[in-house]
Amino acid sequence: MKSLFRSFFTVSFYTFLSRVLGFIRDILIARYLGSTVIADAFFVAFRIPNFFRRVLAEGAYSAALIPVFSGVVLNPKDEREASDFVENTTSMLLFATVVLTILFFFGMPYIIQVLAPGFTDNKEAYELAVHFGKIIFPYIIFISLAAHFASINNVHERFAAGAFAPAILNISFILSLFFLTPFVTTAGHALSYGVLIGGILQFLYLYRAVLNFYRPRIILPVLNEKLKKFFKLFLPGVVGSGVIQLNIVIGTIIASFLPVGAISHIYYADRLNQLPLAIFGIALGIVLLPSLSKAIKQSDQETTNNIQNRSIEFSLLISLPSAIGLFILAEPIIYILFERGAFVQEDTFYTAKVLSYFALGLPAYIIIKVFVSCFFAREDTKTPLYISIVSVITNVVLSLLLIGSMREMGIAVATAISAWVNALLLYFFLAIRNHMKFDDLLVRNSIKILLSSFLLFVGIYVLNGLFFTNISGNSELLNSTLLLLIIFLAIIIYFGLVIMLKVLSVNQLREYLKK
Repeated sequence: MKSLFRSFFTVSFYTFLSRVLGFIRDILIARYLGSTVIADAFFVAFRIPNFFRRVLAEGAYSAALIPVFSGVVLNPKDEREASDFVENTTSMLLFATVVLTILFFFGMPYIIQVLAPGFTDNKEAYELAVHFGKIIFPYIIFISLAAHFASINNVHERFAAGAFAPAILNISFILSLFFLTPFVTTAGHALSYGVLIGGILQFLYLYRAVLNFYRPRIILPVLNEKLKKFFKLFLPGVVGSGVIQLNIVIGTIIASFLPVGAISHIYYADRLNQLPLAIFGIALGIVLLPSLSKAIKQSDQETTNNIQNRSIEFSLLISLPSAIGLFILAEPIIYILFERGAFVQEDTFYTAKVLSYFALGLPAYIIIKVFVSCFFAREDTKTPLYISIVSVITNVVLSLLLIGSMREMGIAVATAISAWVNALLLYFFLAIRNHMKFDDLLVRNSIKILLSSFLLFVGIYVLNGLFFTNISGNSELLNSTLLLLIIFLAIIIYFGLVIMLKVLSVNQLREYLKK
């Protein structure tokens, strides 16, 4: 378990670094673009490759590759077996993504009609989205190979390179805004080129990292038993592991019928909601899958149960206070980060409301990462697929029912509810198959975490009311200081309660901080 959590904190640290750069990126995007037609068009064009990035780097691809490749690494038939598998999968992925990119490049006008059908009545938004999409889409080739190499490194328990790679994309975004904007038509064009440049740099960085273990050549793939097994896991896993991202894509489609700015409000709120999900949920999923796969393959039931229970416990410990903070402090967070330049007061109001509702589903999003890893480690990608279909249908129906009265906030509510439906169904099927059994320690600590979270809710609510009675009248420095002070006091309150209730000991907390 020490090794698991050491790796988890490594991934979390680099993910946190990437997200800090991501915040700087989004602050600059909000300043340059706000929630204009150009912003909506860029976010729509970026949604498809970003969906592929998240599913491949954080979900289906690694979920299929890691269990199969772990078996090859642990029990190789010969010294070339692992290298052959890497070369086969690399070549297969390269050929598939090149063909996909060509098809999407020429079919981009139709893709945008599907992804943002509301744009058909807005010629400027539609044409910009098609143009941005053609620039961005080759990014899929490079990010897919980057995700592939990151998964190979993860099997060898080298997590740092894959965790740092997203920071490269954010750096590319930031530099493109500053240096390319003066030379292209709009900042949206600069961002589109920034995506492509960032993808190429991520690929080169992770290719160099994988050279520590293999030197993959491009060959004509051979469909052997290992590749067949990989495909069997991968194809249903694409949808199953990407359900959260699929729900966001669906939200974008529906939001395209709303007034200009709705897509941008969802994007900015989702970016903030993704911070704890990426730092803790995705990081936990990335580290959990190889450890759990190895424990299951070695028939070590005690270790398997312990990893699963402690992962759920840790998910609750982190996700509940994160959700509470985002729910209560949504408005000051959005105001302080984004309200300047092209991002106006109305944008703050809608984005903050969307963020609050997204936050209601945050604990479910993080727990889903743990539950899905429990299926994937057992080489079962079909069950999460079927459950995700139910979740997506729930999301579509609720979104259509709620947008009339709640605009984009209805999409956020629907996404949160569908996430909880997903999480509960995943647990139900794990439990009835005897793959998941909560131990006494998890049950006791969960009750204590819920109590601590309730008291934290009261504390943050009171502090928010005291500190932000006149947020628009305060200076930017004062507002930022007050927000940081609330966050600092919230951390003291929460972890003080957690230690007092003996969920964590002082020594355990010290170990976490040290890591």
